Order: sequence, then structure tokens, then C-alpha cells
Amino acid sequence: MRDLSLKRSLLLLIASTFAATTLIADNPSARYETRMAYDPTTRHMILFGGVTGSDRGTKVPYYLGDTWEWIGFRWVQRYPKHTPAARSGQTMVYDSNRNQIAMFGGHNSKGDLNDTWVYQNSDWTQIETPDTPPTRQLPGGAFDPIRDRMIIYGGTQTSADGKTFTPIRDTWEFDGTTWTHRGGEGPDVLKPILVYDAARNQVVMLAINSKVETQMYAYDPAASTWNQVKPSTLPGCANEGMAVFQESNNTVLYTGGVCTGSSTSDETLEWDGTNWNKITLVSEAGRVFGAAMAYDASSSSVLMFGGTPVGGVPRADTYTYSGGAWLAIADVTRPGPRSLFSFTSDPVNGTIWMFGGTTDTETLGDFWRYDNGTWQAVTATGGPAGCLTPTSAFDTDRQKLVVVCASSNTFEWDGTAWKTFADLKTLPPFRRFSSMAYDASLKKTVLFGGLDSNNNYLDETWLWDGATWQRQSQSPPTQRSSAAMWFDPSLKKTVIYGGIGRITTTDRVTRFSDMWTLGSNGWTVLKPASTPSARYGAQATVDPRTNHVLLFGGLRLDTIPSTTPGQPDTQVQVYANDMWDWDGTTWSQITLDQTPPARENGGLAFDPSRNEIVMFGGYAGFYFSDLWTYTPTTWKLQILDAIGGRRRVTR
Repeated sequence: MRDLSLKRSLLLLIASTFAATTLIADNPSARYETRMAYDPTTRHMILFGGVTGSDRGTKVPYYLGDTWEWIGFRWVQRYPKHTPAARSGQTMVYDSNRNQIAMFGGHNSKGDLNDTWVYQNSDWTQIETPDTPPTRQLPGGAFDPIRDRMIIYGGTQTSADGKTFTPIRDTWEFDGTTWTHRGGEGPDVLKPILVYDAARNQVVMLAINSKVETQMYAYDPAASTWNQVKPSTLPGCANEGMAVFQESNNTVLYTGGVCTGSSTSDETLEWDGTNWNKITLVSEAGRVFGAAMAYDASSSSVLMFGGTPVGGVPRADTYTYSGGAWLAIADVTRPGPRSLFSFTSDPVNGTIWMFGGTTDTETLGDFWRYDNGTWQAVTATGGPAGCLTPTSAFDTDRQKLVVVCASSNTFEWDGTAWKTFADLKTLPPFRRFSSMAYDASLKKTVLFGGLDSNNNYLDETWLWDGATWQRQSQSPPTQRSSAAMWFDPSLKKTVIYGGIGRITTTDRVTRFSDMWTLGSNGWTVLKPASTPSARYGAQATVDPRTNHVLLFGGLRLDTIPSTTPGQPDTQVQVYANDMWDWDGTTWSQITLDQTPPARENGGLAFDPSRNEIVMFGGYAGFYFSDLWTYTPTTWKLQILDAIGGRRRVTR
């Protein structure tokens, strides 16, 4: 496991570039064991950290160290001057007596943590205390405003090898300056959830015992003890569920938690001081564990973000709860996090068209245009549906956007309407992760490579003339997928670079750094003096201002030299954020003071409305929805005004 050290360095860089109060508009990526607290002074929710699922490319999860605010209708990212280390499984509470959010502990790739931080005035400050609780993850935490104390209980400690988890049974209190140990022999429970019940001036705890049975306790601060509470009904599963106090009806709301045999159906209960009452839900959010949840006093509702569903992967969904209804909040003002979408410049209509994409939980089918610094959703019937790994190119002669799905279903967009080609006699076979470009010399759209339904790499080339597909079989490049591809205005030929595939069907998988050009007589190897290192999923586009190609990032193959004589070097895959310029003859690396975070399978295209390069989205263990613009020598993160219409609520 590892932290997002590269991203954290970028956050610090951006923080020095923009004011600490800058609101950067996009959406948090999927995560679980993240934490959130409501700040009534700003009426914003503050979200920090979490962990992703295991990444398929690098085989590790990523701990997150980003700070987000929910401003009542959308998420905006903060880039504070100071920021805690990335982590998950920490505790976060609102200290109403000091008007600040306090955070303690958690876990990241280096182990368990025991640092204390507060968030106030859009910045994090570490509190150095004379004594501090031992390191731990998944402690329970709550703030008692009457006694002016943050209370934490329990959690687990992780062994150095990460294989053993030892429960902790101690209670600590924090007065804003000093931690005080209140006892070390509390209930023998795991994964405690603490809530301050304001109606009864009491801190209550839900947790699980060694049999994963739900238990409930109330804290007696005078005796520094936890007294078991045995109502007639308890939540069926309290394993990493979520609980908050609701001012609207003076109850504690509990939801989620995943145990053996848990169904996908949500179970939501309310504690009235005597018993847990099951709520008959009008609509559900689905059962998840490790989500962030807090009560929003300004809207008298509960907000929940992220978490992992039963049998699923971490999600990036935002839900609100009130009156027995969980409602998903959909942002209609901009596209959400994604990768593997089509992103193509249209010089005729002066825009960039974006279609589809994927996340860990869904295949997207939304259609957007981006121009003049603004996203606009495009609603039109007859377009692609269920379109896996779409690829696209703009036919400058016929002035059509050509979109091809993995199924090879073919569509064209003329700026106002979709055209479907349903009766084609010949189609390329099913393929994912193929590459496509419009060849102005051949006057045809070129589709190359991909991965078929049996996970075999392809070396097939297909040409589309607006009416039919025709296979081009001469001198194909080595079979591969996820190559960068463009029509080179200097060479006047279609070019591919890199990708992942096999030299022959029996060879091991190889990451490529070679280049090929397509002419009327087939493909030819292109041999510049040097190329960027081997990679796939790189973002590439032609800059018509210079007729050069700009290439960014991808999943790069790096070699780590061996330090032991006789031992081979180690090759590792890393998400890259290096940038290269191709002038038709030579590759030159572009070195800049500020560069977007590393990623693969994002979108990179020229924006004709503003004469600048735009990059959006992508993946690096988590999904991006940030948007960057590039003019010669400078990348700039697009800043959107936080003021706008409220999000659409969907059932």
C-alpha cells in the first residue's frame, strides 16, 4: 500500500499558487473509511481522506489526503496551506466550543497514526500535545459540548507486517490542548461508533463483539466507565456502520454496516433514548460500510458519501436522508469522475465533445460539450447506449464526430443529431481499449488494435468512410491495446505510439514505446532517435497552433536498478505525469514547475473556442474529474465559481 505522495506534493504546490480559500470544483473520487463533519459556522460539510479499492494496474490501494467541502448543493475541493498525511479510518468530530473540526488517528501505508489535527478557516493545524493516545485505526469519537471534551474509544493497532490487528480498549478525552487517559479496560468490542446524543446529554456507542454481534454502551464520564445498554432492539449489524444525531427529531440515526449474510437492502434505525426503531424507508441508499456521514443542521437532513456496498467496490455517491427517504444527489452542471471516455476536438462547432466513460461501478452514457470554460450536458436521442470504452474521432472532411463502442456499434454526431448505422454488413469484431483517429490523407477514420472478448490483443486495422467498414491488412503493428494515436499534420499520416500487448500470441505481455505510421500501402515502423519510455493509456493530442503532438502521462513501465550483485533489475508500473512534445521528427520532454497529477485514460484535446489544450478526468488508482488547461509552458487548474443551482435529486 502507499500514499498519494505525488498528489499530495501537487496539493501543496497548488496551495502556494492559489489562496487557501480557493474553491476547486470537481467531485471526490470513490473511497471508503473516509470521515466527514458538519461545520455550522460555514454550513459546510468537511470531508477528509479515505482509501480506495485495490488498483488493478499497480495492485495496491491508495490512501487519500484530500479535503472537500459540501456547500449544500455540490462538492468543492479545498487546497489548504497545510494538510495532514493521507489516511483512512480516523475519527473526526466538530468541536462546537472552539468552532473547529478535530481529527485523530487513522491508518496509511506507513502504519497506524496518532496525530491530532484541527480544521478551521480553511486550513489544517497540527496540535502537538504533551501526551497522546497510542496509534490506532477505526477508533470511535464524539464531542461532548457540555463537558467540553472530545472522547475517543478503542480501535485497533496494526502489526508491522500488516497481518495482525489488536483491539484497544482505552478511553481518552481531549480538551483542545491536552489528551487525558480515562481508562484502559473498557468493553471488549471492535470498531466502535460513538455519537453524542444531545437530547439526553450522553455519549453512546455501538460496536461489535468477537462474534460480530451488535452491542451498545453509554459513557459515564464521572466514573470514566462504559455501561452496557440492552434495549429490546439493536441494529442487526454494526460492523463499520454510520451513526449521527438528528436535531430535527432528537434521535440518533444508524444505517449501513456489513456482516456475514448482510443483504444489499439498507437498514435504517433511530434511537429515541429507549429503543432502536426500524424506519420503513421510502427509498434506499443501499447497504454500505465505511461511508462518511454527518447531520446538516442547515437543511435538517443527513448527508452520506462513499463507502463500499455489500459485495461491491468503493463508490463515489452522495446521498441525503430525511423523513425516511434516502435520495441520491446528481450533479447536472458538470461530468463526474471517470476514465476511458471519448474526448475529441471539433473545430467546426468550436467545442470539445465528451462521451461516456467508466467508473468502478458503472458504464456511463452521458454526452457533454466543453467550450468557453463551461460544461454543457447534451440531450439527444438515438445515441450510443451501454457503450463500453468508446473511442471517437472528428471527420474534418464530412464534419462529423464518429463514435465507436467496444461492440463496434458505430454512430455519427453532426452537432445537432445522432445517426445510427444499424444495418452494416461488416463490422470490426468486439474490442475494448482500441485507438482511433481521422486520417485526412486517406479521408477515412482509422480504428486500430484493442482487446477482444477473450482478452486477446488485436493487430487489426479498420477504416470507416462514413458508410462502410473495411479492413486494412497490410504490415500491421504488433498486437496491442491502449496505444496513443493521432493524425500527424507534419507527416500527414496516422501515427501510433506505445500501448500494451504481445509480440506474438505466446509471448509475455509487453509495454511498448515504439511508433508506427499508416500510409496507403499499410503500416511502417517509425524510428526516431528516442521515444518516451514504454507506457499505455497515455493522453495525446495535436496542438494545431504548432502542429506538434503533446503527450501526457499514462501507466509507465519504470526500471529500478538492482542494488544486489547478480540480482536483476525490478520493473514496476507507475502512473506518470511526464509531458512530451513531438514535432514530427523528434520527441522532447517538457519540464514545468506545475504539472497535473499523474493519470491514464483521461481526455486531452484542443479547445478551439479558447485556443488552448484541455485535459479532463482519468484514473490513477482513483477517478479524476478535474479539468486543466494548457497554454505554452503553463498548466492551470480550472477554477469554477462555487455559486450555482442546486443539484438534482434522483430517486
